[in-house]
Amino acid sequence: MLLNMAPLKDIFFRPPASAGGILKLPLVTLAIVLLSIPLSVSPELFQFSYFDRSLIEQGQVWRLITGHLSHTSPSHLGWDLLAFVIAAGYLELSSRRVMLTSLLTGMISVDVLLLSPWSGVSSYAGLSGLLFSPLLISLLIFARRQASLNGWLPLLLCMAKLIWEQFSQQALLSQSPWPPYPAAHLAGAIGGVLIIKNALQLSRSGYNAKTAQPQQE
Repeated sequence: MLLNMAPLKDIFFRPPASAGGILKLPLVTLAIVLLSIPLSVSPELFQFSYFDRSLIEQGQVWRLITGHLSHTSPSHLGWDLLAFVIAAGYLELSSRRVMLTSLLTGMISVDVLLLSPWSGVSSYAGLSGLLFSPLLISLLIFARRQASLNGWLPLLLCMAKLIWEQFSQQALLSQSPWPPYPAAHLAGAIGGVLIIKNALQLSRSGYNAKTAQPQQE
């Protein structure tokens, strides 16, 4: 993998450093939120930005990005932005590089699905697909930083929601005039799993390298 995932290994297996009293803001997360609002609220901008397979094939490739930032209703926008701020913001405060990597991986995973002949949809909008990539990573980091097993409960609830949506083909919280497409959530989650798998492999490689060093008497 070309992306350097060493920062993810560090935040998984080492407690975060103290902020030293300096206020840190998830600036990239907030910028994406601010960009999503007009693309969702303005009918003209929405028509220019949502994912449309036929228009993308005609050359409007920007929709591969802006389609994730467009939303079809206030409920759809509100729930997606709330989840995105929590998941991506938490991850960005741990490592901005990992957060950006997770968004890129989640976006590619969802776009590949949408462009595939198996997707069955021609139009798509919303952050909920790609955000499952940073969401899984954030929940795993949160769980590992807790002293009790209760820290794993949010991750288990997230996985239960993901599984329930695949079987029911319904959105659990947000309401949209467009039919839900839970497969996009699964695609985003797969992107997060790939990043976590890479980080665990780096951790094992580092551990094996240390144990392979000769010991001096």
